Amino acid sequence: MNKRGDETDLLILLITMFIFAVGFFIIAFIIPTITSGLKTAGLNDSTEGAAAIETLENFGPVIINRGTFFLLIGLAISTLITSFLTVRSPIFLFLWIIFLALTVFLGTYLGNAYETITSNPTFSDILAEQTLINLVMNNIVVFLIGVGALSMIIVFAKFSGGGGGGRRDRI
Repeated sequence: MNKRGDETDLLILLITMFIFAVGFFIIAFIIPTITSGLKTAGLNDSTEGAAAIETLENFGPVIINRGTFFLLIGLAISTLITSFLTVRSPIFLFLWIIFLALTVFLGTYLGNAYETITSNPTFSDILAEQTLINLVMNNIVVFLIGVGALSMIIVFAKFSGGGGGGRRDRI
């Protein structure tokens, strides 16, 4: 399949961002629970075991937060890169606008769903630590509008490379 960037890339970006953000947020919640259980269980009394538990405990708030943020930004950049590979006639601009509106509409619901998940009092400690994921997901609509607008500009405003616009040399 020779698939290049198209109108549905923003929908795919939105759904992938939501799945990663929720998944990694839950993983960041689970890691401190696991490490505190391992510390109190006394199964790893060795210094190597204690060091491994400490490393895992620091992994959640720092690495997952930054890693997920860079993953989400990387997904947006890959959407913009695939826009360079798309060759579309400007007549299809209305189709891109419809898909952007649909993506913003769904982004509003998924952003509210993420906020509902994170507003649970159980997640209050993790919510304070996962600031970068929350920054992206709480501003998902603005983020999608920005990526969608840049994608439309890249697709419809690029030059065709024909040496000046077509068949002038035959006049």
